[in-house]
Amino acid sequence: MKKKTLGLIVAVIVMCALVAAFLAESELVPSQLSTRALDFTVSASSDCLRFLNSSVPTIYVPFTVAANENWQLTINYTKMPGGANGYTDVYIYKGYWTGGSNYTCLSSDLYPILSDIQSVDHQIRLDQPFIKTYNLSTQQSYTILFVVPPGGTQATFHVTLKQA
Repeated sequence: MKKKTLGLIVAVIVMCALVAAFLAESELVPSQLSTRALDFTVSASSDCLRFLNSSVPTIYVPFTVAANENWQLTINYTKMPGGANGYTDVYIYKGYWTGGSNYTCLSSDLYPILSDIQSVDHQIRLDQPFIKTYNLSTQQSYTILFVVPPGGTQATFHVTLKQA
């Protein structure tokens, strides 16, 4: 009888651990399981544009696109150092990264994934917002990144992700 009781206790502990792991994972990754619309404004200032400088403020936009859905991401700036001549380059990480807070981080936060970040050959300018439609037959996650342009004054960007 002691073996049955011990076996039952072990089985209950294992089941509780499995349920806890499932719940923890579902709480940590809900936005990766389905696409949700985004509409926010983010602001920051910087004195340096060197991406690898550890203290450069960087904006990140993580999102997931469900299979067989069309979603359009638009990023434009409403205020940028340099005015009409101001710009910032756009980068992409093919994965869901949220290592910062409120869509901003320091470039040093990106060091662990730096080798997987690629340029998209686009600059956000006054007359050139970043606009891209994502639609694949499988669910995909992405994180768009761009450094805050230098100039010491506040830069403000408007980001939307909506069904196309």
